[in-house]
Amino acid sequence: QEGVPICKPKVACREERTFQVKGFYHPGLIIKRKPGAEEEAILPVILNDLEFDERGMIYILTGPNQGGKSVFTQAVGIVQLMFQLCFYVPAQSAVISPVDHIFTHFQNRESDEHSYGRFGEECQRLTNIFSKITNLSLLLMDETFSSTSAAEAAQIAEDVLIGLRAA
Repeated sequence: QEGVPICKPKVACREERTFQVKGFYHPGLIIKRKPGAEEEAILPVILNDLEFDERGMIYILTGPNQGGKSVFTQAVGIVQLMFQLCFYVPAQSAVISPVDHIFTHFQNRESDEHSYGRFGEECQRLTNIFSKITNLSLLLMDETFSSTSAAEAAQIAEDVLIGLRAA
């Protein structure tokens, strides 16, 4: 699409653990069909910058509901995945290191796992991720443990962060 940035990312070595992306966006939100219309309309694109490097490898994104946190988090994963597949990425510029795994822990709205309940299912999925994650992995989490109380979720999140820093 005209006016939408896309770039060939520069490859950083894996050991640098770098994700320096300027002007990135979620490509799925670029074009949206209007109800009953045949043509496609371009929506305004909000460009974002993000940098993971030796100064910071864990980021916590907070904000109001409907503020774009989930879309932002998904866009980070899409950029990394497109890079891993040797595609151009939806951004103005990018310097990215390959990762060995991309893990996601998003709300599972429809789970077949009834024996654990929603909270138990979230814990089980996170345990599975922790058994495989390395210091060269990318983990994207969104609204994790929202099925429990805010106090319990905060304590669990703190423990998860401590565990991730140790990995």
